[in-house]
Amino acid sequence: MIEFDVFISYNRIHRPEYYQRSLFAERLDEAKLADRLGYGCVWVPEHHLIHFMQAPSASLLAMQIGLNVDCKVGQMVNLLNYRHPLITAGEVAFLDNALEGRLELGVGRGAYEYEFERLGIPFAEAQPRFLEALEVLEKIWNSESAAITHKGRYFDIDEAYVWPRPYQKPHPRLWYAAMSGPSVKMAASKGYHVANWPFLRPMSAVKDIADTFHEAREQAGGVRGEQQLAIMRSAFAAETAAEARRHTGEALTNHRINQRLHHFTQNADPRGVVSPEPIDNEPDEATIYQNMLMGTPEECLAKVEEYEALGVDRLLLHFDFGPDHEAVLESMRVFAEGVIEPYRRSRHKQLAPAASPAS
Repeated sequence: MIEFDVFISYNRIHRPEYYQRSLFAERLDEAKLADRLGYGCVWVPEHHLIHFMQAPSASLLAMQIGLNVDCKVGQMVNLLNYRHPLITAGEVAFLDNALEGRLELGVGRGAYEYEFERLGIPFAEAQPRFLEALEVLEKIWNSESAAITHKGRYFDIDEAYVWPRPYQKPHPRLWYAAMSGPSVKMAASKGYHVANWPFLRPMSAVKDIADTFHEAREQAGGVRGEQQLAIMRSAFAAETAAEARRHTGEALTNHRINQRLHHFTQNADPRGVVSPEPIDNEPDEATIYQNMLMGTPEECLAKVEEYEALGVDRLLLHFDFGPDHEAVLESMRVFAEGVIEPYRRSRHKQLAPAASPAS
């Protein structure tokens, strides 16, 4: 049965002068509503120096939200390349203790060359540096009784022990953010939970990722449902299809900015504001509507069942892709009440034991 989470992106798709209210107050309101509506986890990102995604610390954002909700809180992702792994280990452990074990930890290398350039880190080194940082973290967390030593290409550590220790043992549940098929295969084969973001690509792309994950998981001996696959998808549920379609333009604007950052053609101004100029082969309104978890509750529920059929374990629903705050709140409510509740009722009914025949 699929679990439903909320991914809060801190996206700003319009020019800075468009916004009058605090981004962080609005997103905290959305996190609180997600908790009240029964979403399982609220996830937060990390990005730097860009107006589009103002999330400079996944740990600080997770702390702010976690102290105001009862559900789990996740980092998607903690960018391991931007700080020393000894620092990351301590920060994650502190956060896990502060939230009393409600932390989910997603890790990634970072996707925006724009950030790496300004932080003085060669983008060509992003993947090997990330993998080594992850190796160090796992050494730290799996060495409860002794300091660790590490001699690598990027990190040279001699007899270091990190306090505090995580609340969860040996560490919070670890999610590997993998965008490509080979990355998904590698992560699944090593036993990681995997999170993937297909952007506005069709369900055939999600199927390819899911098939790759499950094949690698099975070959490595992982158990379905215990080793999990999460898919992040932009979402908008409305009482009518017409109301939902009103937001496809915002989704396209988000897509343009995101893809320019991913493809290193961002054309950002000196303040890190990316102009949403058209890109080649961008989707039309009908394609956006189809590929997002967008539509009436009935349409969204039918789409959720497609993910279930592919063996997706969690959906990270990205509601704040561009709509105004009030529209985001309403969409979250409609999705929870019109999609998640009937889905759960149906699945619980299927799982319930059959009644004994009358004697």
